[in-house]
Amino acid sequence: MNLKAAVQNPEPSQPEWNPYESLAAQLERAKEELELVSYVTSHDLNAPLRAILDACEELGSNAAIAADREASAGLHKITNNAGHMKILMQGLLDYLRLETFGPAHSLLDMNEIVAAAQTILEEKIRATGARITCDSLPQFYGHRGRMTRLFVSLIENALKFHSAEQAEIHISAQLSGTNLEFLVKDNGIGIDEEYHTIIFNLFQRLHTEAEYPGYGIGLALSRKIVESHSGRIWVESALEKGSSFRFILPMRKPKN
Repeated sequence: MNLKAAVQNPEPSQPEWNPYESLAAQLERAKEELELVSYVTSHDLNAPLRAILDACEELGSNAAIAADREASAGLHKITNNAGHMKILMQGLLDYLRLETFGPAHSLLDMNEIVAAAQTILEEKIRATGARITCDSLPQFYGHRGRMTRLFVSLIENALKFHSAEQAEIHISAQLSGTNLEFLVKDNGIGIDEEYHTIIFNLFQRLHTEAEYPGYGIGLALSRKIVESHSGRIWVESALEKGSSFRFILPMRKPKN
């Protein structure tokens, strides 16, 4: 080996291995992959689905198909399945966006947030004849869109699993030290204690599609929203005793 050449042209030294940098790189790569999945879901997968629904609508207006009972039934089945897939994809997209996009927090009037959620669910509330009451709620630093979506999910869950009685939903909040604890209470069919934890898992369903339509995304999304605000959510419930969904959030102003 030419020692003079080695001194004049030393090989570049290898950077010292840093496990924290490696973890950061892995997290960044995971975030990029989630963003890619989010993009594919919202664009590449939605495009053919829209084409299927448009084609079904066009075929549905065809007099010959409408007159053929078998063809009409088959077209109706395709349309329903495509519609269900669209709802599922939108739910997945909402869930993925919680992982890939950081929230911008602002001071929220929680009474306005709950009112907005009820407006979104106005048709379902009217159809079920539910009675929703709400205490005066304090202000809270959070993400407007996510907090609205949280209350939509929890109210919608109560509307879906109502009992034979008129559905009653009550929303309240109280200070607990430096935290704010919210309560969404209903008089629905209730949840057996052994399922209190798993209902917040993605795609977790306790009933068949025929009994209660859905995809097991709403409560998983609720948990993600609460966790994105540094909080936690849980349920207190028993069969035929209704459910009380509680979530606790820090009152401090977060760093955006």
